Amino acid sequence: MLSETARDALTELAAGLGFIVIAPSLYTGKPSVPDMLESLATAYRANPAATLDALRVLLVPPSADATPPDA
Repeated sequence: MLSETARDALTELAAGLGFIVIAPSLYTGKPSVPDMLESLATAYRANPAATLDALRVLLVPPSADATPPDA
């Protein structure tokens, strides 16, 4: 189950990326987390290596033994 904090963050992310419900419904104009995730899945299917590389940069902490980049 998704935490409330994660749900809220994903909703903000969807809004920031422009994934907004446009179909006439109760949710029209609201952020669309499902559309954002569908787009992520599409990107992964199209280019798994590039998608994984991009997400690793953002999501995977560097290992403790890795040499930090020069500042």
